[in-house]
Formats: sequence, structure tokens, C-alpha cells
Amino acid sequence: MPFPPQSLSPRPIHAQNSVPAPHRSQRPAPSRVLAASSALLALLLLAGCSTTDAPPPSPTATPTPTKSLAPTGDGILRIGTLFPMTGGTDAAAPVTGPAQVAGTELAAREILELGTAAKLPIELVHRNSMGNVGSVLAELLARHVDLLLWDATTPVPAEVTASVDMAGVTIVPLDTFANGGTPLPADDAFAARLRTADPGLTGTAGGGEAYDALMLAALAAVEAHDDGAASLGPAIDRVSHGSTVCGSWSACLTGLSSSGGISWEGMTGRRS
Repeated sequence: MPFPPQSLSPRPIHAQNSVPAPHRSQRPAPSRVLAASSALLALLLLAGCSTTDAPPPSPTATPTPTKSLAPTGDGILRIGTLFPMTGGTDAAAPVTGPAQVAGTELAAREILELGTAAKLPIELVHRNSMGNVGSVLAELLARHVDLLLWDATTPVPAEVTASVDMAGVTIVPLDTFANGGTPLPADDAFAARLRTADPGLTGTAGGGEAYDALMLAALAAVEAHDDGAASLGPAIDRVSHGSTVCGSWSACLTGLSSSGGISWEGMTGRRS
């Protein structure tokens, strides 16, 4: 790189005995020194920052995914019932099927008549559990029932449990509502309500259990926002064991907005 031209000035002529003048070096201006010092300090600070090890990142907790079921219902809560409509081998045993049918019909009608915002279309399909149970069960499953209610007086046969499990349908035995598996007759007030569904009804044992089971199933559909079979099973457990105890459709709908959920306590008490 060429140097810039310099102008030469003639040197002064000194006497032989004269002492040459001391050479003076030029000092940089104070402002330039300050600027240079500041720049050097900034570089040192930057270098110091760059060599400092950064703290390791703290681990982030990964939330546990919650399993949610996609709605599979069609907008109609379709319930099949398997109650003894005829006598069995014990001719003296009371036939409890008609009272259980009346209990489900009464509950479904009251839900629709209450005029609440959560009106739920309910379709009931009644079949006799004392006949060829395998045949009637296949018919109910072919009709795509969302839930099955089983008689309050007899345990669910193993083959019935296997068939509904394979179909992905929940079955609710009414003996989980009964007093030790023995349904109790209704009191006079509830017996009168049952006879509005079946005026010729004689025995009322089992009617309360069936009423409670139908109410519980409908509340489960509202709680799950779905009437599909896959959603109803888990939802029935949730509305059976919540912190807010309720015994009417309207009160339970209000209770569903509480953080602790609801527990249905109807004609026969709380489900076991």
C-alpha cells in the first residue's frame, strides 16, 4: 500500500557546540485514549462472557397424556333390558320383570317431561331373560344397543358377560342397586308412580332398581357428552362415586358442573 506523500521542510542549522534539542514524541489525545480503553474493556467483557459455561437447562416435565374417547353415539341412548317376564323353574318365585320394565319406562318418561336443557332421546328395547338368552342377546346387539340392563334377581351368566365384552357394550346388573341382591317392594308413593307406566302392575319389587339404573345411564351419557357404548361404562362409574350426592334428574344436572362430580342416590340408595 503506497504511503501518502509527505512534505519535507529544511532542517535548522545549529552551531557545532550547540546541544541538539530533545526529541518529543507525540502523545495521543485523552479522548482517543479513553475510547481505546473503553473498546478494550468491552472486548474483555465479551471474551469473559463467551468463556463462561452456561448453566444446563432444567428438565421440563412431560405431562402424562390422558386417554379420551372419541364420541361414537348417534344422539339416541339405546338401552336393551333383559328381565324375567315369565316364571322360571321355581313357580313360587315372583316375576319381577314387569316392575323392572315399569321402572325403566317411568325414568325415561320423567327425563323427557322435566323440560330441562339436557333432554335426552331414550329408546328402550325389552326382552325376556328367561327364554333363549343367547338369541335375544344377539338380537339386542344387532340393534346396536349402547347399554344393557340385567335382572336384579339373578347373576349375569358367564356367556352373556363374554358376549357383551366382545361387542364392547357395558352391562349393568341391577343387583348392584338391590339390597344384598334382593329387590325390595316400592313404598306406596313410588308404587303409584310405577303404575303410571303399567296400570296393571301387581308386584313392585325391582322397580326402584330399574328406575335408578336408567337414571344413572342417562346421567352418564350427559356427563360423557356421548351416548356411545364405549363412553358409557367409564361414565357410569364416575357418576356413581362423585362427591356431590344427588337424587333427582334436575339436581344431578346441576351437580355435574361441580369439580368433584356427582353420586346418584335414588330410590334404592347409592349403587354398590
